[in-house]
Amino acid sequence: MSTTQKAATLYQLQQLDLELERLNAEQQAVISLLQGDAALKKLHAEYNLAQQELHEGLKTQKEAEEALEELNRRLHVQEQRLYSGMVTNPKELHALQQEIHHLQAQQSRQEELTLEVLLTTESLEEEAKRKAQALQEAEKKWAEGNAAGTIRRDQLEARWQELRLKREQYVASIEGEILRRYEALKRSKQGRAVSRVEQNSCQWCRVILTPSEMQRVRVSGELQTCSNCGRILYYDR
Repeated sequence: MSTTQKAATLYQLQQLDLELERLNAEQQAVISLLQGDAALKKLHAEYNLAQQELHEGLKTQKEAEEALEELNRRLHVQEQRLYSGMVTNPKELHALQQEIHHLQAQQSRQEELTLEVLLTTESLEEEAKRKAQALQEAEKKWAEGNAAGTIRRDQLEARWQELRLKREQYVASIEGEILRRYEALKRSKQGRAVSRVEQNSCQWCRVILTPSEMQRVRVSGELQTCSNCGRILYYDR
């Protein structure tokens, strides 16, 4: 690839990058517009809160059920000992009966607590369903009124993906060192790493090139940069 071709490829890559940047800005504007409905934002927030509360409720329910299951297991073990006839010592028998009464009391309290938690979870589930339905209906209604914006968003996304693929093809054809140089200049030069030469001057800063500079741009085996703005010069023959 000749120097002129390299400069041309970099210039085309820059045009793609500038178009991608423009598309991205328009995408963000359209998305912001699509998400800008205050009532819809409020419903989103309420739905997210309901989901969070339901998650916490289900966690509490699981903990309560596990605690009740553990009490049931412990009570079962102690009752088996009591009715097995293995404990015959009056003192040990009395202690075992006391332990069973204590576990039964705990079991009763835990059953009440678990029931309360279950009822609360059911209420949270119903509330989450109501919020989800309200949000879905609002989004559908809003989408019907903003169909044009949705279509434009999809068009921009499709065009963006198309240009990204094209950019990857350009990048694959550029030498690594030259690409790194381009990327560094793009970061430091407001996204404009390459400047076209028109009427013997740098298109970007409008400085007129000297005859010797123009000669180097035309025939040099290396990429040339503007002596004023530092951008890579592209001369289209």
